Amino acid sequence: MAGRRRFLLLLLFGMLLLSACGSIKPVPAEFNPADYTPIAFEQLPLDTNLHAGDLVRVEAYFWQFLTYDPAPEYYYFAQLKYPRRWGDLEWFALYQEADMKGYYDRGAMSYRQRLQFNPKRLDHLIIFGEMVPMGGSKLYLLVHCLERLQIDR
Repeated sequence: MAGRRRFLLLLLFGMLLLSACGSIKPVPAEFNPADYTPIAFEQLPLDTNLHAGDLVRVEAYFWQFLTYDPAPEYYYFAQLKYPRRWGDLEWFALYQEADMKGYYDRGAMSYRQRLQFNPKRLDHLIIFGEMVPMGGSKLYLLVHCLERLQIDR
């Protein structure tokens, strides 16, 4: 009985270690804007017709980096699978329009991208990214590249 319990415990521990070997998908080395399908901002919060792995291009206004994790129910499972990388994600919120209509808070980028792109509040951006599963049927937008749009005033 004790040997069986020990075996089950070792099996469980081994499975946890094996799942911890996963990694969050890295940004592609070759960036080609033509590979990204343009979508309307309204599609992001609804996840309609979007699937994991879709490369998308969306126009939005950057709001701010979040002080909370938008997926707390998924966070602990992701920590087991990606113990080093999940905490590296910098979550941010977007608006569809500069007058703060159409909110989306499931954008993510790495800390290195945050320093590289350095988005400011209400920057008008084109975001190139990948839809990544967040658990259940939810998806989040993992940034591959950002471009600032110049606004003629």
